[in-house]
Amino acid sequence: MDFRNQIRKMSDDVGRMAREVADTSKKAAARARVRRMIRTCQDSLHMIYEEIGARYYVENRCSPAQQYEGLFQQASDLIEQIDVLKSELAMLDNASICPECGAKLGDSQKFCPECGTKNAAYGKARAEAEAAEVARQAAKEAQQAERAAAQSADDVPAAASVVDVEVAAESDATE
Repeated sequence: MDFRNQIRKMSDDVGRMAREVADTSKKAAARARVRRMIRTCQDSLHMIYEEIGARYYVENRCSPAQQYEGLFQQASDLIEQIDVLKSELAMLDNASICPECGAKLGDSQKFCPECGTKNAAYGKARAEAEAAEVARQAAKEAQQAERAAAQSADDVPAAASVVDVEVAAESDATE
């Protein structure tokens, strides 16, 4: 009997531990769920704050309250820097930025897909590529002309030497 009692006790202990682990896991999952909900609410609150700030900035950027002037200037500087960086990125991607809405436009797009504004750079890349090809061809022709001129310049001294020899031979014959 003693052996059976020990087995039951061990079985009860294992069951109790399993329940404790399950309860602890449930509590940990509940804590994680509540933390996630808190984070979601905080993110939503920050988005609302950002929207309030953005609207206030847009409405008051021309005449901000004195206490906000420095922040407004920093925001304006950052907006300009972002625009420059977006343009630089677009150039690296062989694209441009829509002046109306700020969307990225491919050089092959005639109109902005976001707002419908006409793309001023449409066809410009093709014209630039054709101009570059004409310039390369002109440079190649100029290089060939220089080589031909250099070669004919090398031939002229040789012809002059022949003339000098003939003149020298004539002068020897007349003497």
